Amino acid sequence: MKNYLFALGLFFITISTFAQTKNNKLGITIGGGSQKYNGDLGNGFTFKNNTSYGSVNANVNYYICNSFDIGLFSSIGDYGFCQPEGKAKTEIAIDDRCAGCLGRVGIGNLSSRLTTGGVLLKYKITNGYLLSETAKLKPYVFFGAAANSITDIMRMQCVNPGNYFSLNAGAGVKYYVSDRINFGYNLSFGYFTSDHLDYKMSRRNDMNIQNTLFVGIDLF
Repeated sequence: MKNYLFALGLFFITISTFAQTKNNKLGITIGGGSQKYNGDLGNGFTFKNNTSYGSVNANVNYYICNSFDIGLFSSIGDYGFCQPEGKAKTEIAIDDRCAGCLGRVGIGNLSSRLTTGGVLLKYKITNGYLLSETAKLKPYVFFGAAANSITDIMRMQCVNPGNYFSLNAGAGVKYYVSDRINFGYNLSFGYFTSDHLDYKMSRRNDMNIQNTLFVGIDLF
């Protein structure tokens, strides 16, 4: 199973592309990094509870004009949260406990696999209006929406397997070491339209954040 997921991750990475200019409308990038959870079980976005899992990411973008690209994005990786020791041992009501965590009196952990695919609109800051199109350092922001699939890899009923939708946004920067070759950093935020991903529901929709480092080459 691990070999299959690894191969699938490499496949997603291999097909990823970033469009940059009207002369090089398509490109290929390879990216990977961390993924964090924020929801009813805790907040992994903070440095205090810095629980992160690995993910691989892919994007297919197409040049529209100096300012905008459109595209598809995808990722696969583990998604979860581990309770601090003190909170894990603090007794809570039976109804708030993880059904599969037998003998545990505190709030449960979360461990799942999240597969995402979506559409995006990217705004390029090096568009000739804000920054020069020929700048080597190229920052951008993007907005989009995605369909997500969650699976319970712990098989402890800490997550509700199924398909969920999310609103996504983020920012990043690429640095060009030549006319075509680049590397960079991408920060992506996802806000799920449902509060049902984890086993606990309290009208607080679940979220995720991804930090990705990538290398790439522009084509065509």
